[in-house]
Amino acid sequence: MKNKNVISIAKKKDTRDIMKFIKSEWDKKHILALNRKFFLYEYGNNNLINFIVSKVNNKINGIQGFLKSSSSKQATLWATMWCTSKKNVPPMLGISMLNYMRSLKYKSVMSNGINESSEKIYKLLGLKVGILNQHFIPNNELNNYKIAKIPKYILKKKNKIKIDNKLTFKKISLKEINQKFNFSKYSFRIPFKDYNYFKKRFFKHPVYVYDTYGTFNGKKLLSILVTRVNKFKKSSCLRVVDFYGDENTLNTFTYNLISIMKSCKYEYIDIFSLGLSEKILSKAGFIKINKKRKNIIIPNYFEPFIRRNIDIKYFTDLKNLKNLRIFKSDGDQDRPNFF
Repeated sequence: MKNKNVISIAKKKDTRDIMKFIKSEWDKKHILALNRKFFLYEYGNNNLINFIVSKVNNKINGIQGFLKSSSSKQATLWATMWCTSKKNVPPMLGISMLNYMRSLKYKSVMSNGINESSEKIYKLLGLKVGILNQHFIPNNELNNYKIAKIPKYILKKKNKIKIDNKLTFKKISLKEINQKFNFSKYSFRIPFKDYNYFKKRFFKHPVYVYDTYGTFNGKKLLSILVTRVNKFKKSSCLRVVDFYGDENTLNTFTYNLISIMKSCKYEYIDIFSLGLSEKILSKAGFIKINKKRKNIIIPNYFEPFIRRNIDIKYFTDLKNLKNLRIFKSDGDQDRPNFF
């Protein structure tokens, strides 16, 4: 009789075995293979681990990680780290694990940062596959760019952003988010995010430092924007990694972020996104990057640094993408890869 494959949600006691599997089957230098504290920050869930695991004779032969966009049943599950053993696995094991995850009762399942080999499988399964848009605002006060490659005709353009003077902008605390932002107003948004998500993802992150800003109308917090600085040698850039709330306030954010960019001598501000209208992005001063043209380079990879435009691809099981919004920090994209 053949040994039976058992697929289930991992328990905390599986942590060591999952990390060993990542080390042997994915990358021996990966942070999730080496740093238990970070692993538990990312995937720990009380006595469970947010991984689907496949086992034969209690030995792992496949994993499918997932992250939640909120602490409610309205959450999106972000699929991450999908991997099977290189030998002695049943046919279609990866698809079986993915289907197990999709059977969990959440609002939607998607992934941010899929590779070409898995892209074909997602398409065969009838899932929507696409590419995030990338936009940027250059710092036209610099003479030398070591991270970006920006043509002079773009640098000569003057950025005229009109803002609503009734709105105010400032850096915000976790307490202000909890007390002043109405998350329930955006229950239609996919992925739906809540206070617990922002607390864990940005304020409690054990490695990266994020800055979180808000736009206010009086005392009412209308929207939240999160940034992180990437550095290469002595140069740096400012990256918008999340934006949540009233999208018509984006120009108020960028109007103020441009001042920060210039005072800190960041080369540019960039944003990866899906779902934001070109009208809103253009009004906020962003320029869309055409990946087919090589005269503009706004790098994505900094660990290690690669001076090249690199796409972020996604899949989603949604049929209607109207309310879908994806940003760079969704899923496991803005995560340190190596320890």
